[in-house]
Amino acid sequence: LNKSRQEGFQKQFPGATVTTKAGGSAKGIQDLLAGQVDIAAVSRDLTAQEQDQGLIAVPIALDAIAIVVGNDNPFRRGLTTDQVSGIFQGQIADWSAVGGSSGPIRVVNRPEGSGTQKAFLELVLKGGSFGTGANFTTLARDATTPMLQALKGNGIGYATYAQVANQRTVRTVAIDGLTPESQVYPFKRKLFYVYKNPPSEAVQAFLGFVTSPQGQQLLNVP
Repeated sequence: LNKSRQEGFQKQFPGATVTTKAGGSAKGIQDLLAGQVDIAAVSRDLTAQEQDQGLIAVPIALDAIAIVVGNDNPFRRGLTTDQVSGIFQGQIADWSAVGGSSGPIRVVNRPEGSGTQKAFLELVLKGGSFGTGANFTTLARDATTPMLQALKGNGIGYATYAQVANQRTVRTVAIDGLTPESQVYPFKRKLFYVYKNPPSEAVQAFLGFVTSPQGQQLLNVP
């Protein structure tokens, strides 16, 4: 989504340059406070401390958190919300327990500080804790590509749906019979652009674009 908005803004304003980079919500906030970026893309609400430092969050989208497995994974069924919770809390550790072939479930988790991880804890685990043990792998950095590469034939992970919708190496798992495109898909969260007050003219122009009908239309392009 950030990439599509970057391209759309540059088309509407020839000569303007928008640079994007990935790193997770915590890194985005850190860089914003350090003056290294003008806008941070964040997938969680701001804390009171962050607001006290002059940060302002602008809601820009309602996004789904997709549950994903690798294409080499023989598991071809959907999961219930309770099964997803059980897997990521370590209560369900074998694919046969959810209707698949016998074999360990390897859980690929995101690092602490990840906005997607925080949203997962709230939306999926309802305040519960991630499991621990040999079948749990925590990524060193909050990035989707390494997570997808780590899934292989028996892993399961989670990501912003827009980041995996067109991936050919993984597939999303239906939850309670619903895919992430559904309006009533259970794992949805708000996405924000965050800036430091007062905003520069460039920041105001970019936020004006992304919240306009033209900018919002880009949300339909994964």
